[in-house]
Amino acid sequence: MEENTKKLITNIVCTLLYAIFTLILVLHHETWADEAQVWLLAKHLSVFDFSLFKHLVNEGHPSFFYILMMPFAKMNISIMFMQIFCWLCMVASVFLFLQYSPFNKFAKFAIVTSSGFLYFFPVIARSYSIIPLLVFVLAFLYPKSAKHPYWYAALLFMLANTHVIMFAFCGLLALDFLYENLIKVRKELDKNSIKKYAAAFGIMCIGLIAVVLQLHGTTSSNVVIRIDYTDNFVINTIKVLSQFFINAVDNQWPENQQIMFPLLNLPLILLSVFLYIGLLAAILIKNKKFFTIVFLSILFQIIIYIYYYSHWIFVTRIFCAHIILIFCLWLLLQQENISEKFKKIINFVVALFFLFTCLNGLKYSVMDIKYDYSGAKETAQWIEKHIDKDKSVIITDNDPYSIGIVYYLNGANEIYSAQHEYNIKYVVWDKKIFYILDKDGWDKYAKYVADNEYFKNKKIYALVPFFDTDILKVSELKNYKLIYQSHPAIVKLEGFRIYEYLGDIK
Repeated sequence: MEENTKKLITNIVCTLLYAIFTLILVLHHETWADEAQVWLLAKHLSVFDFSLFKHLVNEGHPSFFYILMMPFAKMNISIMFMQIFCWLCMVASVFLFLQYSPFNKFAKFAIVTSSGFLYFFPVIARSYSIIPLLVFVLAFLYPKSAKHPYWYAALLFMLANTHVIMFAFCGLLALDFLYENLIKVRKELDKNSIKKYAAAFGIMCIGLIAVVLQLHGTTSSNVVIRIDYTDNFVINTIKVLSQFFINAVDNQWPENQQIMFPLLNLPLILLSVFLYIGLLAAILIKNKKFFTIVFLSILFQIIIYIYYYSHWIFVTRIFCAHIILIFCLWLLLQQENISEKFKKIINFVVALFFLFTCLNGLKYSVMDIKYDYSGAKETAQWIEKHIDKDKSVIITDNDPYSIGIVYYLNGANEIYSAQHEYNIKYVVWDKKIFYILDKDGWDKYAKYVADNEYFKNKKIYALVPFFDTDILKVSELKNYKLIYQSHPAIVKLEGFRIYEYLGDIK
């Protein structure tokens, strides 16, 4: 059997094993708020009346992933389509990586079994899940970008409009394309070639400009994504950099904020930092252009987190930076001037760095099978069974955490937003979402609702995430009776309690 055929068969088998393992997790995974928000936006908004683009400034994400999902969401099919789509993108990216990347078998195994690839990218269905595929195709096409400029440009256009944290990476690759294919060799090109490369660069620029136009004003529209100069820069920087390395190695289980492997954490995290710096230093020594791309692209992401969103650095975001690192190492290892000894060292360091995250992926894989990821599905099923839609009103004061329930109910019952005073279709991230009712506020709000003609003669229920009940002492309400509590979920903020209002509202 030829070596190439043997390699192909081996990689197909490995990809199938990866696909089976991750598909089991996908089929066990309950939709949570962020996934539901994407699907409901695609369902209720449109590109034709520009309602999607008008809302995206509030969302903080560009449009590509929403547009991909929109036709299927509007067909009112299950969100499982989005989950399978994201899973398929990861399966394709793994095959592409195994088949065409220059890493050795040890490094490939470590990357494919790392937490991002094993769990967070294939199972959590969001725009992050398509980033590895787009980046790996770019890595494959990079040496051939002069032969396929339009394909290369289209990929950069799509990637830039998938997530804002890839903006700098796409911009730097666009400038690299301009220099390598136009500026550097302009005297050797004919007019048709100049036009072709200029047009491809133009497509890249349009993609980058589109991101700016779609998200201009996000920091004033979205109350969570903001620049707050009162925050301590040093504290935010320490917080972000700590989470960047800690969460990839052992992300906390949000149900109880528990670190699962405390004895391993400190040495693994310190080694991760050392190995990461080592990889960046190696790229700097061997290829300053690739170092500039990886360093500035990741620095851009870190700056966004420090100034705009330092609340929680999710593993998917961390691995988007790691994907850029893989991209630059992929290109570096393909260079002819790289010695075999250097390649072996790089592969060994890469393998160690990503193996340190493997336990985190396995931990979440086991938990997602053992526990509900979110309490939204269970709560929605209970509501449908026990609360009469026509004779009741269910009120929540926390739209962001309740949106998963809205998806699962699918109109069987409505969830009324206390802040916005309408039945929730999707989350609007304005200042009102911070108006959370305390124990006295719920009683006052129930009386206000009772005076509203729309709700007259309807039974009132309060839907409260565990987050609110724990912090605001909702359990101490005198006029409310606890009638339902969801089981522990991986996402603590999406455990729910339902209270029946017993007070006199006449």
